[in-house]
Amino acid sequence: MEELLNFKNCVSKIRKRLIVNNYYTRKIKGGKSVQATLLDNIFLVIVVATFLLIIIFNLTNDFDLTVMLTIVLGGFYFFISLLWRRGTRYKKINEINEDLANKQVIKEISKYGNRDFLLYVKELLENYYNTTFFEYDKYIDFIGEIEGEIYGIKCFKNSLDNGVNIKDLEHFTREMKNKNIKDGIIVTSSYFSEEVKEKVNYVKIDFDQIKIMLKETGNYPSNKEIEELIITKYNNKRLGLKNKLKIKGKKKIIKFILLGIALYLISFFVTYQLYYRIMAFISISAGIVMGIYNSVKYVEQKQKVN
Repeated sequence: MEELLNFKNCVSKIRKRLIVNNYYTRKIKGGKSVQATLLDNIFLVIVVATFLLIIIFNLTNDFDLTVMLTIVLGGFYFFISLLWRRGTRYKKINEINEDLANKQVIKEISKYGNRDFLLYVKELLENYYNTTFFEYDKYIDFIGEIEGEIYGIKCFKNSLDNGVNIKDLEHFTREMKNKNIKDGIIVTSSYFSEEVKEKVNYVKIDFDQIKIMLKETGNYPSNKEIEELIITKYNNKRLGLKNKLKIKGKKKIIKFILLGIALYLISFFVTYQLYYRIMAFISISAGIVMGIYNSVKYVEQKQKVN
């Protein structure tokens, strides 16, 4: 029993690895699957080997020497090529993971209302600065002590294309002066205008800085979490495809075939037997054609998911 469980776990790990590798390959190769990429590499091997054979044989006129040199030079070429491709692939995979992680952070922030976003920022700042912040008033969201200095915090939950400008900070800066708080932190889920960057001396934390803080506090999506996300999306798409085929395809196919069978059976008891049998043939044929069509579409969609 334990061996069976270990075998299933091994198969599951291999399947997950294939799903992830196929996803990365499609992203890197512009939609090409692992199988298509493998065929391209095989074709490249044949072309390079053929080229080396022709060139070396024309130079040496010695078949054995030609084969030996082709193997050596070809092996050296593909070894260097493999190292280069691995380095390039590793770099691009990191870029893909970074992009997916960014989208996850954006997705998480976007689901928050203003109140929840304030609590999200409060927790982030407390983890990053290793301190405690307290709710303050209408224009200053939080107040707390960092390295012996009192800081006022203002948070802005915006979409990425809606930055924070000077006008947005009027009430905050005025309230900071009234309360005689010299140091401040402004946090936004988007970015700051150039005017704010130049004229406002408070600490400014935009979306890019939020990502850095998440990474430093260990709350940024890891590569392992991103791979699990890729697998989950794959499984959801595949499940959705199966459900779509079951709901929209199978019911209609069964109805057409059952109708055809019913018409054929009725034909034995009616006057116009030929007419009923023709309609039965048409109905059953429509069901079969629809079944073939859905099967082809399913295979096509499955290949896209894969």
